[in-house]
Amino acid sequence: MSISTTLDSVQKNLFQFGGIILLILGSVSGILNLFVFNNNALRKNPCSICFVAVSITDLLYLYLGLLLTLLENAYGIDPGANSIVYCRCIYYVDLIVACLGPSYLIVASIDRMLVTSRNAGTRKRSTRRLAIVCLISLALFWTVFHIHALIYMEIFQIGPDTFLCSFQPGAYTAFITYYSLFLVGILPPLLMAIFGYRTVKNIRQVRHAVNRSQASAIETTTVGRAYTVQSKDRQLIRMLLMEIFIYIISRFPSTIFLIYQQITQYETKSTDRITIEQFVQTATYFMGFIDSSVSCYTNMLVSKSFRAGLKRLFQFHPQN
Repeated sequence: MSISTTLDSVQKNLFQFGGIILLILGSVSGILNLFVFNNNALRKNPCSICFVAVSITDLLYLYLGLLLTLLENAYGIDPGANSIVYCRCIYYVDLIVACLGPSYLIVASIDRMLVTSRNAGTRKRSTRRLAIVCLISLALFWTVFHIHALIYMEIFQIGPDTFLCSFQPGAYTAFITYYSLFLVGILPPLLMAIFGYRTVKNIRQVRHAVNRSQASAIETTTVGRAYTVQSKDRQLIRMLLMEIFIYIISRFPSTIFLIYQQITQYETKSTDRITIEQFVQTATYFMGFIDSSVSCYTNMLVSKSFRAGLKRLFQFHPQN
C-alpha cells in the first residue's frame, strides 16, 4: 500500500470518527456553557459575557469549519464546489468566526487583568458596558476586514468532474498564509499569555499585601481600602487561564506547520513529501478544533462555581 493511500485512509477515518466525536462534544459543551454563564449569578459579570460570546463563536466555528471539513474529507461532499456564492460566503463567515473566538478570549484576559488590579480606579474600568462595546466592535472590525474573501475565493477544477473552493493562487494565497500565521497563530496566544501573566501577577501582589497586613495587624490600604479578589472572580480567572492554555496547545502545531511551510516553500519536494505535508496540514487543522470542543469539561475540572451552576441546571424543581 502506497503512502498516499495509507494517509488518505487515516485522514478519512480521522474526520469520520474523530470529527463526529469533536462535533458532539463541542455541541454539548457550547450549549451547557451558554446556560451556565447566562444564569442570574454570572450574567452581569463582564468576563461571563465574554465567555458567552466565546461559546457562541465556538459553536459557529464547529459547524462552519469542522462539519464542512468532515463532509469533504470523510464523505467527499463539498457544497462550496458547486456554487461560487456559497463558496465565498461560507469562507467569509468562517474566517470571521476563526478570529472572533481568540479575540474574545483576549478581551476576557484584559478584563481579568483589570479586575485583579490593586488600583481601585483600574478595577472600575471592568464594566459590563465596556465588555459589550469591545465584543461588538471586534465583530464589526473582523466583518469589514475579511470582505476580501467575498472577492478572491474561486472554484477550481482539480480533476475530471472534481471542483474545489479555494483561495486564488499567488499573492492572495501568500497573504492568507501570513495572515493566518500572525493573526491566528502568533498574536492571539502572545496577547493571551501577556494578559494572563499580568492577571496572575496581580493576584499574587494582592495576596502578598493581605498576608503582610494580617501579619502586622495593620490594614494595608490601596487607594483607600484593602482589596481582595472575590471568590467568583477567582473562579472565572481559573476558567479563563485554562481556556488560554487549551487554545495555545491546540493551535501550536498548526502555527509550527505554517512556519515550516514558509521556510521550505522554495524547496523541490518529492511526491511523497508533498503527500505527507498535506496530511500534516489537515491533521494540525483538525487539532485546532479541540479548544472549541472541550471548554465546558475543563471548566468543570477547575471551577467549583461552574460545577454548582451545572448542578442547578439539571436539578428538578417540582411544582407545588
